[in-house]
Amino acid sequence: MNKKMWNLYKDSENGKRVIELFNPEVEDVYKGIEGLFEYAKKWGSMINPEHVCIWYMQLLCNLKDNDILTKEAITKEDFIAFAKDFEVIEARIEEDEKIVFYDDAKSVWIKRDNYRAKTALVHLLSTFLYYNVEIFKPVILPNHFDAIQRNCDALGLELPPIPHSKDYLTYLGYYYDICKVMNAFQRENQLTDAEFCACLYDFAPMLLDEKAKAELPAPVNVWLTGAGGKGDFDYLDKLGKDTDYNLANIWSCNERTRRGDIIIVYCTSPRSYIHSIWRANSAGIFNPFDYYHCRTTVCDGVRVPEISFKDLKDDAYFSDVPIVRRNLQGINGIELTAENYGELLRLIKEKGGDTSMLPKLFEGCDIDFGEIKLEKDVEENILIPMLERLGYTEADWSRQLSQKAGRNEKAIPDFVFFPRGEKHFENAPMVIEAKLDMSLITEQQKAFSQGLSYARMLRSSIMGICDKERIILYRVDKDGSADRNNPLYENHWKAIYSDDIEGAKLKQLIGREVIVKL
Repeated sequence: MNKKMWNLYKDSENGKRVIELFNPEVEDVYKGIEGLFEYAKKWGSMINPEHVCIWYMQLLCNLKDNDILTKEAITKEDFIAFAKDFEVIEARIEEDEKIVFYDDAKSVWIKRDNYRAKTALVHLLSTFLYYNVEIFKPVILPNHFDAIQRNCDALGLELPPIPHSKDYLTYLGYYYDICKVMNAFQRENQLTDAEFCACLYDFAPMLLDEKAKAELPAPVNVWLTGAGGKGDFDYLDKLGKDTDYNLANIWSCNERTRRGDIIIVYCTSPRSYIHSIWRANSAGIFNPFDYYHCRTTVCDGVRVPEISFKDLKDDAYFSDVPIVRRNLQGINGIELTAENYGELLRLIKEKGGDTSMLPKLFEGCDIDFGEIKLEKDVEENILIPMLERLGYTEADWSRQLSQKAGRNEKAIPDFVFFPRGEKHFENAPMVIEAKLDMSLITEQQKAFSQGLSYARMLRSSIMGICDKERIILYRVDKDGSADRNNPLYENHWKAIYSDDIEGAKLKQLIGREVIVKL
């Protein structure tokens, strides 16, 4: 938290306006809500403010006498009990302020045990709670939880790891958890509720280097996803026709999607054809507050000739591809190989399409790293040989350097480069944390948080995380923040080992002669 910059922001005209926008003690709550969700549109939010106001009134009717609104100290157990118990039945408020509930089946908006629906409506529930209970914070970007994570990173506010569960009640509990750490940050920095929200949603993005988002990194994966229903089809059909068309949209994806990856959109029945090819504009977002957890934003869509399911089934190559053999069932987030993508480009050419406008995927050669079963195998068989290619010797790094953290705890980073200073209080320009497998986004998030905590302790400028498949590097600012969704560098080990250009690029970033001078 940069106090000097925050004070300048707080005293600015924009800062005052946004702080007042988040004031939970407004005379007209409905005007306050409209202002918040109009503001959220700057992030690309499509949430209708009027819709939120309608839900606020319904929640007010249903929760008016709930204990959660009157308890002075609310524990997580209290909140879980509340999350389990409440339901929403359509109601109206009569002129004498009497609340009348409708009693037909269609009037039950949320059933008591429908935790998935409750989780997907956290933006509505959190807004209601924000205006009525001091400890809760509004989630005004439910479809862009990655933006909330990124903003927290910029502030040095570490969110709890996102749980990975099929129990949606767990994600409601996670909402309580993030409110708890946000309140601790608020107290530590002596902020009001409105100031904290302005800090999170408006001030934090100013600390990020937005220029890093301008250019997409080279793709490293290809994904297939499905579009279905009139809304999806109407959106896709505007591609290339509407000058006011919003070229960024949110689609279901695999949680291992990386920014820059290639996204192939297939229109499901009744269309049943490949429609367009896009680029991922964000990493796979495992969103705890979305009905479908894994999403990505896409951009730079290119319309291609329609390749029908029949075309795929009749093609000698694609007829043997597993997802085609399964009749494209469960296509959201299916990974395609470099060979699959190359053959798709062939089909597009055969249909008369111009593939020169489509993104290219590097196809690494087959390299054998030996048996990789342990984290140590990643270090010995993959990472260390590459470090040696980058000019390092074993004398240049310390492995599992003991680092004092608090009175008794010791942090043990895997690789610390050129440590300096007294024992337990070293500085080091770069740290790299090695894991066996970060294919799940939650595992990558844990590795990122762990690596960043080491980088902060050692005042490192570069932080890296790697596993058996790839390496990801991040630049760490002087205030200890790093943008998890815009890495300095990311690629597969096989691509790096087999491509001299990629190897040279990595050497320019973290070669020995570069890091030793930091």
